[in-house]
Amino acid sequence: MEDNNKYYQSRHFLRLLHRYEKAVSEGHVPYLEADELTDIAEYYMTGKQDAKANQAIRAAIDMHPDSAPPQIFLARQKMFYGQLEEAKNIARSITEQEDIEVIYLKAELLLSENRATEASDFLLGQMELVQDCTEDYFYDCTRIFMDYDQWELAGEWLEWLGETNPTHPRIPIMEAEIQMGLDNYEDALPKLQETVDREPYDSEAWNLLAETYIALGKYPEAQEAADYALAINPQDNTALLMKANAYMHDEQMAEAIELYTKYLEAQSDDLSVQISLALCLTNEERYKEVMPLLEKAEQYARKLPGRETDLPQIYQIRAFALSRLNRTHEALSALSKARALGPGEGLAWKYDLTEADIRLHAGQTKQAEELFASALEKSPEQSETLFNIALTYSNAGYNDVAIDLLEDVWTIFGTQEGKFVVPYLANCYLKENDMDNFLGYLKLAPFCDRKATMYLFRDRFPDTAPEDYYAYAYKEVYGISPPAQEN
Repeated sequence: MEDNNKYYQSRHFLRLLHRYEKAVSEGHVPYLEADELTDIAEYYMTGKQDAKANQAIRAAIDMHPDSAPPQIFLARQKMFYGQLEEAKNIARSITEQEDIEVIYLKAELLLSENRATEASDFLLGQMELVQDCTEDYFYDCTRIFMDYDQWELAGEWLEWLGETNPTHPRIPIMEAEIQMGLDNYEDALPKLQETVDREPYDSEAWNLLAETYIALGKYPEAQEAADYALAINPQDNTALLMKANAYMHDEQMAEAIELYTKYLEAQSDDLSVQISLALCLTNEERYKEVMPLLEKAEQYARKLPGRETDLPQIYQIRAFALSRLNRTHEALSALSKARALGPGEGLAWKYDLTEADIRLHAGQTKQAEELFASALEKSPEQSETLFNIALTYSNAGYNDVAIDLLEDVWTIFGTQEGKFVVPYLANCYLKENDMDNFLGYLKLAPFCDRKATMYLFRDRFPDTAPEDYYAYAYKEVYGISPPAQEN
């Protein structure tokens, strides 16, 4: 939670941590209260430093065997690693069953078992115990349901908080987070803008604003919001991640790679970022660098609770990279592992597309054609699949085939809806050195799909508006500017 992060940056906690770490470096653990040692353990867990966290919590239990905070920490740790029965046993063994943190722990255990409604009912049933602190209770319960992505229930608890204290300073930002969780980013945006206008030094709000801008496809605005958060705290890893995500979505891969790499120096076991970095490196054709990163990602996916579901994507990225390194047999083997894990029979056609790409790159055109046909037959999105097949042929150098397929896509979608293929047709004709057709399609491209036009040609025409690409290209081909009526 953001509240915890603020506490970890407080002068009181930093002094406490310095005292503890100085003593440990000298070979002993200082005597501290149970909650102080638990706070230190939680700080280490937040930073993915499990060994240090375990050392601190063992010290807390040795010094204060009957205290609730260390036991609650242990139960949450077991819960995080999917050891729910052990976590329940620890929770039941805690003497202070009416301790507010024990109540929260029991609710979290229910949430871990996907029993969200029961968790809410349980928390409502404890209201008699918190009559003197209902505002804090409503706030904490709202945060718990938000932490477990139970957005509708979080909204209900936030309403109760609003009834208790309509002017609570965190209500607007929590309302925005809930809307984000419900994918209502347009509704979240004004609430976040209101928050940063009122509290310009609220880095959490700036980071949420950056995330919202990314979801809405406003990438420069997202980068700017992340920069504000970094100005407040240059060590803000969340802001660094938001800025990297904005660069990645805006197809600025080199910048994204730099920031993801910097982020992983501080959060080395963030599996999602490892995968994002692998995708960026693949996009930049830095395939040799991808391989060790994917090995590490696979290890974390197997170790971290619930992350086995990331293995198919890891294997698919590996298959693609191996293919581009001309290690076709290994690529097909990696893809077989992905197929075995599945996302299910209904999506098998996507693996057919990937295998077709690998075989086409290896010159196995007959097998590729068969796999493309299979994917097209199985796909529920045939027009989009045909478009992806066209791009695959183009990337493999079969631009004549790609042109025919893109023309088919345009016909299927219709004159207006299908015009998004125009920039890709321009690119194929450029690769074929057919400059007349290239120029003809390039002239239309910015008005058909501006973003795709920029993606395909901005490296060729840097610092140039897409509407001006045609004039620059015409001068490259003919040595003169196009006639005035053609501009």
